Amino acid sequence: MKKRIITIGGSDSLSGGGIQADLATFTEYGFQGLSALTSIVTADSADFHIHPLATNLLKEQLATMATLDGLAAVKTGLLVSPEQVTMVAHFLKTVILPLGLPIVIDPVMVFKEAGAPTLSPLGRTLSEALFPLATVVTPNLVEASQLTWDQITDEAGLIAAAKKIQVSGPKAVVVKGGQRLAGRQAVDVLVTTDEVNVMYQPQVNTPFNNGAGCTFSAAIASQLALKQSVFTAVTDAKQFVHAAIQSGLPLDQQQTLGMVWQSARRLGGQHEETNAKD
Repeated sequence: MKKRIITIGGSDSLSGGGIQADLATFTEYGFQGLSALTSIVTADSADFHIHPLATNLLKEQLATMATLDGLAAVKTGLLVSPEQVTMVAHFLKTVILPLGLPIVIDPVMVFKEAGAPTLSPLGRTLSEALFPLATVVTPNLVEASQLTWDQITDEAGLIAAAKKIQVSGPKAVVVKGGQRLAGRQAVDVLVTTDEVNVMYQPQVNTPFNNGAGCTFSAAIASQLALKQSVFTAVTDAKQFVHAAIQSGLPLDQQQTLGMVWQSARRLGGQHEETNAKD
């Protein structure tokens, strides 16, 4: 079995999201994770910064990936410039597509942290360069709104946005409603060329959800690498992330920010029991 999944994205100093979340998720699904960094993100409850890496460093990392065997899938996350998007698109076209591997594009443009910038100017570049190459594209509600220029306030809006994004070329689009829609259900919409699926999961009322989007797309990539269908991959990823949010970890005593825990489904609330004994 092919055992390696590539993630291309930013490093999260808190390890809740970004490359760190992807690698933790790949491990939970039995894969070795390989990474190419685009940036380093530093954040706490009061501050947030994205530090892009030089383009030549990303190019050298991708060149290293191109020499490896045993690849099973690729997932992209935070790309911080049109130059990085173009470089990643070239890598996918010349190295990954000829291998017939699944590609998951997470168009990271919005961050949960207070005061964090948005990268909406990249939306058009992502749509034109990367979406046509994708097996699945996974924007959240705000990113989908920025990509389509539509205000999304309900389930019908999620469906309409997913259909509009799919016109740019991906085989499937998942728009994540999450906690941004009113109600007690976390609603996600999966649109493929053949059908529309609306998926529900009870919302988890916690601020410890940093990294949920990265974990979700990494779980989809892992399931596709296991040769599962897109529907099965998305359904399982939603369950995986739900457990990860339920067992989220606070960062500090203020309990205002925290990250999802990728091992939650396998180990349940074990970390909470351990903390209680400390």
